[in-house]
Parts: sequence; C-alpha cells; structure tokens
Amino acid sequence: MALRRVLIENFRSIKRCEFNPSALCALVGENNAGKSNILEAIDLVLGREFVSVNSFTLSDHYGFDPDADIVIELEFDPPLQHQAFKSSPTVDVPVLRYTVTQFKVNTKKGKKGDPRLETSCLKSDGGTIMVQQEAPKKGKPPTFAPLTNIPPEIRDQVPVIFIGTDRSLERQLPAAGRSSLLRRLLDDVNDRLRETSITVHEDGKDVERPAVEVFEKHLAEALKTLRIPEFQQLEALLRNHSLENLGYDPKRDVERLRFHFGLFDSMAFYRAVRLLFTEGGLEMDATRMGKGAQNALVMAIFQAYEELRKQGAIFLIEEPEMFLHPHRRRFFYQTLQRVSAANQVLYTTHSADLVSVPEFENVRLVYRDPELSTVVRASTLEADAPLREKLRQDFDPERNELFFARHVLLVEGDTEKLSLPEYARRLGVNLDRVGCSMVEVGGKRNLPTFVDLVSSFGIPVTVVFDTDSSDFKGKEVEEEAFNATLRDREGDGTRVIELDPKYESVLRKELGDAAYQALTQKFPGLSKARRARLIAADPSMPVPTFAKQILEPFQETEPAIAE
Repeated sequence: MALRRVLIENFRSIKRCEFNPSALCALVGENNAGKSNILEAIDLVLGREFVSVNSFTLSDHYGFDPDADIVIELEFDPPLQHQAFKSSPTVDVPVLRYTVTQFKVNTKKGKKGDPRLETSCLKSDGGTIMVQQEAPKKGKPPTFAPLTNIPPEIRDQVPVIFIGTDRSLERQLPAAGRSSLLRRLLDDVNDRLRETSITVHEDGKDVERPAVEVFEKHLAEALKTLRIPEFQQLEALLRNHSLENLGYDPKRDVERLRFHFGLFDSMAFYRAVRLLFTEGGLEMDATRMGKGAQNALVMAIFQAYEELRKQGAIFLIEEPEMFLHPHRRRFFYQTLQRVSAANQVLYTTHSADLVSVPEFENVRLVYRDPELSTVVRASTLEADAPLREKLRQDFDPERNELFFARHVLLVEGDTEKLSLPEYARRLGVNLDRVGCSMVEVGGKRNLPTFVDLVSSFGIPVTVVFDTDSSDFKGKEVEEEAFNATLRDREGDGTRVIELDPKYESVLRKELGDAAYQALTQKFPGLSKARRARLIAADPSMPVPTFAKQILEPFQETEPAIAE
C-alpha cells in the first residue's frame, strides 16, 4: 500500500499543494515552510482512530478563512478495494477525498454556515465509483448507486503510523489505537498466537492445546484472585440495576440475562501492555523517561518493525535525526531505506545525513511561494541508471547539503572551496546566513551533472570553472567544446563564471607577479589548495575582482528559490 498522489488545499499554510511521493520520500525545507503540515494533513484523515468535522478547527483553514474549503485528496497504488456485499464484485477505489466545507442551507444536521465534513471515494480521473445498491437476488438484475462516502472498511485498509517530533512513547503503545507502531506489531503477534499450540501437562501426561485456550484458562484463575467481597458487591450492583433499567426483576430474571465481569481476550491483553525499565533497582514506566530515552525506544520499535520485515504500512516521521548522534543518523537512514522497500516512508528532515545525492529522486523540496503558500517541488531529472551510477561514483556526503540550500555555489575542487569562504569573510558575506552551500564536485567534468541536478529542483546555482583544466590535459579542442556547454547554461537561475585560464593565473595577474611570488614564498611547502586559503585570508592582500564577482549576489539580498 502506498500513496501515489497527495493533494492538499486550504490547510494551514497550504493554499494548494499536489505532489507524487516516492516510496522513501524526504521533505526538506526551511523552518515554517510547511513540511509538518503535509504529514499532519495525511495523519489527520488516515492515522486517527476516527475522523469527523470536529477533527478540524478554524486554525486549520488557510488564512483562518472558514469559507476556504479544506480538501485532502489521496490516491493509492495499488487501489483500495470495496465489496458492497459478500456476493457482489469487488471494485477498485484509487482515491479518497476529504472536504471540510459549510452547510449551504439550514438542515437537521446543521445550520447554514456550520462546518461539515464530506468524504468520497473517486476514480483516478475524479469520476464517481458505482457499487451495488442491494444484495444480489436470484432472478433480479443488480441496481447500482454512487459510493458517496468512505466506508470504515476502506479506510481501515490504510495502516498509517505517525511519529511526531514530541517522540511521545505513549502514542506508540498498543492502547493508542490504529496509528500505534507497537499496536501493529502486536496485532501480528496476536494473529500468530491464534495459530500456535503449546504443550501442557494434564492428568499425568503432556498434551497439545491451543495457546489462546491455555492463556484464557490461566487468566480465569488470575481473575479469581480479584474476586474479593468488594469486587463481587460491585458486580452484583451493576447486574441488578442493569436488569431493573431494562424492566426485569433482578431476582426472578437473573438467569434470563446475565451480566458479569469477563476476561480479556488475548488482543485486549496485548493492548494493555506497557514498557517498563529498571534502573538502580527501581522499576518505572518508560513513558516517564526523558525525551532522548523515549526517542530511542520509539526508534527501536521502528527498527524492530524493519527487522521483522513487516509490509504495507505508510510511515509519517518528523525529523528522524532528533536526539541521534551523526553516526546513528547515517545508520538510521539505512534503516529507512530498508523499510521503504516494503512500506512507504514520508519524513521531514533538516539533516544532510538523511538524504543522498545519488537518490535525489527521493527528495521533495518544500518552500513558501511569493503568496506564502507551501509548495512541493521534485527534481525534473529522470533518475536513470547511468546518472545514478555516476552520482554514486562521485558520492561525497558533504554534497547532500545542496538540497537544503537557497543558492548553490559549484566549484571544481579544493582550491576554490577553501579560498572563497575566506574572501567571503573579508567582504562581510555570511554564506550560512543567506543559505548558500558551496559544493566541490570533484573535477570540472562533473560540473554539468551537478548544474543540471541543482537546477532541476529550481535552486539558483553559480558555477565557477577554469577554462584550462587538468581534466582536459592535451585535449584543447574537446575542452573548448565543453566550456561552451557550460557557458550555454547561463540564465534561468544559473550564473556561470569562468576563470581564464585558471584560478592561480587570474589571482597572479590581479596581485602582480612580485606580490604573488612573495605570498607563495610566505607559505612554502603547502599544497596548492591550502596556500590559496592562506593567501585569501591574508589581510594585507586585496580581495581580487573575480572573488567579488562570485560573491556579489550574496552581499545585499538573500537569494530565494526560483519560480
């Protein structure tokens, strides 16, 4: 079960947002972009035990405008299934639509202007789904009618598990209901329990009994211990008054209708399970542990789900990186990847450890448009095998940061990567404040791939290259043709700056031979990149013109995501 398409209208920060989530879908963007609102909209209609008009408040309407109908429309792949009657055919239900609107006129259910919730099952093209109106009868042709609401059995086919930023262990315990992760695991355990037999010793011999039967027998014995006089008195009062309220005589009709306290069934017992921990000899409910410890337990339940190879759930996770050490974040990203092989995982993140350039198709960029409405954008590049392999071959975890940038500055290698931040500091430019990420691509030949990747997300990009690079040594004609392709990328949010013929020669020309020679002698025995950084940091030297040109967009106004 997976979400194929998500459409949200007039919900909190979202005026209209439509996107196609991948099996592993990272929602990245700045604070207050609306990432959590997307997950909460899905959880609101699918993850709660019940959904009604009272599930929504005025603050859920875009702009606090009750006249703005909230729409949450979800398309599934494969489609959900509905069977009106046991003998009627099964029909596909690909789309569920929830609309919070208003009564247009006064009715028995509400006055004009009161909020109301409309639910509907739709075809992928928005068409009406027709189902049999009554049970099939021999000799009578079937009659059909529109499926005008969402029956509970359809909604129950979608197991949604929400893990919010509060990392409350309480919500993941079995008693929390359908969105509880541990509840889903124990449901499966209970199903297995009903198929299991165990050996018990009876009448001097070993016999096989159903595990459920043995459990209920032991529980009945335990219940006897509870039947102290006060317990029996309470049970008798409830029985007698219930019979009286139904018009029966408690003494004469006691056998007609019997009321008594019963036993747990096995699942009810599992739902009552709590997690306990013992420290220093003191036993305590795990829900009283600190947030970091509760987060560790919630993540452990998630990891257990993955190791048990459970399938078909939709996970909504806010900021999985919370409370996790960098190594644990990278390890947990691998867990997310494995879980998404048989489930769907949508998560928000601010961590470059939880996204990957080679898997760029799993990233959705979330931002506010000029009207301050939340928008979701995916890459326009086709994630074919050759491109993915190239990105994987050149993989560097630091490059993952480009997904979080407002502007990306692409450079060939370490010389520019080390020196340009020093020039920025001297010019009073704070690249972090304006959201600019500098990405070293591992050589000139990789620049086009990264320009295309960054541009495909609509992120402005500046590319800096040497016209004469060691990557093309002895291949002047090929290099000039390559340079031309880089120049052609100028425009539509892309700036191209060339250093002719290369960084060192341009710097030498600006400083003058004598000054440049003196600086190289001032920092002897160092690599080219380290020497370039120290020269850039030297306050006695002027900031070269090419550095000012590269950094110019970041000096006065903050760049924004291109439209």
